[in-house]
Amino acid sequence: LALSIVRERTSGAMDLFRVSPIRATELVLGKVIAFGLLGSFVAAISIALLVTFLHVPILAPLGLVALVVLLLLAASLGLGLLISVVSGSERQAVQLSMLVLLASMFFSGFVLRIGEFERPVQVASAFLPVTHGISLLQDLFLRGAISQPWQLLALASLALALLLISWALLRREMRPA
Repeated sequence: LALSIVRERTSGAMDLFRVSPIRATELVLGKVIAFGLLGSFVAAISIALLVTFLHVPILAPLGLVALVVLLLLAASLGLGLLISVVSGSERQAVQLSMLVLLASMFFSGFVLRIGEFERPVQVASAFLPVTHGISLLQDLFLRGAISQPWQLLALASLALALLLISWALLRREMRPA
């Protein structure tokens, strides 16, 4: 998703969007739905493989797991869309995506515990969707309940904020000149 708007700019499709009746809302919804369906499919297969072959238990209701996965997907898609909207070139979009990926790997609790970092890094990690997604899914899979319900709200807030910011920036860009 991080390359989609950049490629539409370079191919001239964004100029066509400006003069067509399509709105930024429809463009964002189309991208979020398309990539969301693809991400949901991958998540469902991954969860099925975890349960079937690795025998990881899911102690929580499947609906709650699906809700967390959907919120995580929405927030991640919002972040990818934001990267795409603010990037001026494909190279810049790839570089920003790699920085976010590295930050997500090292500062989200995936590799190292967040509590081992200094306080400013801990605060910054709260702005990464994957930080909350990892914690929530660990709780749901292994404990059967969410130990810190505020993380569900944080994940939903991140999703909403990232999608709204991306939409607003795209809307400004799509205004006819």
